Amino acid sequence: MHSLEEIIELILKHLPEYERKDIIDLIKEKRQELGAEIVNEESAAMIVARDLGIDLRQVSPKTRLKIEDIAEGNRNVNLTAKVVSVGTVRTFDRNDGTKGRVTSITVGDDTGRLRVVLWDEQTKIVSERKINVNDVVQIRGGYVKRGLGDSLELNIGRMGRIVPLDEYEMEEFDLEVPDAKQIKVEDLKDGVYDVTLTVRVIRVFRFTTFTRKSDGKEGKVISLKGADGTGSIRVVFWDDNAEKMKDVSEGEVIRVTGGYTREGRNGEIELHAGRTSKIERGLDKEIEVSEELGEIRESLGKKPISELELGMWDVDIEAKVVQVMPPKSFEKKNGTDGKVQNFVVADESGNIRVTIWDERVDQLEELKEGDIIRVQHGYVKEGFRDDVEFHLGQRAEVERNPGDSNLDQLDTSTITTTGPVRAGRVIIDDIDEDDERKYVEVCGIIVSIGQTSPIYLACPECNKKVQEQDGNYSCRVCGEIKEPEPRMLFNITIDDGSGSIRTTLFGQTGEKLLGLTAAEANKMISESGNQTEPLDKHSDKILGKYVVVQGRVKKYRDSINLSASNLDFADPVDEIKRLKRSISGLLS
Repeated sequence: MHSLEEIIELILKHLPEYERKDIIDLIKEKRQELGAEIVNEESAAMIVARDLGIDLRQVSPKTRLKIEDIAEGNRNVNLTAKVVSVGTVRTFDRNDGTKGRVTSITVGDDTGRLRVVLWDEQTKIVSERKINVNDVVQIRGGYVKRGLGDSLELNIGRMGRIVPLDEYEMEEFDLEVPDAKQIKVEDLKDGVYDVTLTVRVIRVFRFTTFTRKSDGKEGKVISLKGADGTGSIRVVFWDDNAEKMKDVSEGEVIRVTGGYTREGRNGEIELHAGRTSKIERGLDKEIEVSEELGEIRESLGKKPISELELGMWDVDIEAKVVQVMPPKSFEKKNGTDGKVQNFVVADESGNIRVTIWDERVDQLEELKEGDIIRVQHGYVKEGFRDDVEFHLGQRAEVERNPGDSNLDQLDTSTITTTGPVRAGRVIIDDIDEDDERKYVEVCGIIVSIGQTSPIYLACPECNKKVQEQDGNYSCRVCGEIKEPEPRMLFNITIDDGSGSIRTTLFGQTGEKLLGLTAAEANKMISESGNQTEPLDKHSDKILGKYVVVQGRVKKYRDSINLSASNLDFADPVDEIKRLKRSISGLLS
């Protein structure tokens, strides 16, 4: 049990707006209220502390709440734990036009670790550096909810408090936080904090500086690609940590402790080392990395567009520009400005969408339709609506309108710019795992339609799905979003008599089938309060429709699905004629 003096000191520490005399007067009043002959000064002081919202049990090692005891939905949580890592404060715009602030810390005790999210005024304890790693803090008035990566988080809002304990208070706890568990690349997910990862460096990207939009100060960043025996990942280092990694070399083994994961601008998982992360270099540790996981490989050389496949790295193309989309600007999560631009190029074999970022946008600002580009060291990845895209990374070299090109006379007037769809008609029963990622065309009847909302809210800059929290929207690539745009996304099942396949319709393909724009469908949902209203209202005219769909074969869990890039309403007469031609061809 605490002494009277200890209780008074604790109350004054947590409630500095009170004077010592005020606390003593409250104790006297409480004894008079309950009976001085029954309640002594220490007991009355404990009751006063409780009435003022201070849980003295949390400063008693025998009775304090443990992290392992915390469950989803808990409210008014009081917790004492040790600070393991401290994040940075981020500013965002609320729907009402006001500015908000958010940050997080990770705390731990002998039973586990927990992410703590601080909002608005509570973030000052971080921005003013009043809290540091290894501090013991008392958290009061928190509430528990699911957060990043669907993990439990303790949130501290306007009514909560977080207070670092003094050294004499900390001695009572002797909190031993277990080391963060070493994790493998294959186990990393988005939104994981306090990560410890050991990798071998297989590629180092350029060290760059930038001016922060938030405070006008210089920032520094460097990234690398690291791998262990299970996979590879991009690791990003900021500011002082970036300086420490400027001379990192390929083949070096490094360990990052206290890192956190987030989704990168291209949708892949990245590991970031913040200001409280620990970095160990030059470890004497053997890490076997297979060639498939990113060993330095020989260039694939020049390829025709028709032969480009997902996962190709260090590949060259030469093509003619068919269409140039305007560049888009956005604010990255780190507060810096970003740019992205797309254009479509073609050669004699096909066409493909090209994506460029940041400085590359400025470099190619004069690019126009009809130009010829020769690109070395590009890479191929899955892009918008599951189409294959060609990306120009930092290593790419671009030559515009080379004098020795043979593509000057290439006629691009008949080339469509909807993507490199080279789909052959197949029957559904013939589609199997070997066809994964291939483009196919199927024709059949719509026999069912999904029963979830056909609308999601997307970032108007990069088209990615936004996240909502407390009425505010954010994009993992572009940061805070004031006005997200509704986009169409729903599933149908197509049956051609040989079998059926679940088909996902995006954007214009979904709008075409429903006969509604995404904005109109979103309005129907808002007015009716029914998330499936657009599907319910149009299901009678959708079911039984005869359609032709082109798209990419994808495997989801144990089933084979089709991700549609185009949909047309089939003419039964034309399909019969097509079938007759196919039969005649087989007989001949």
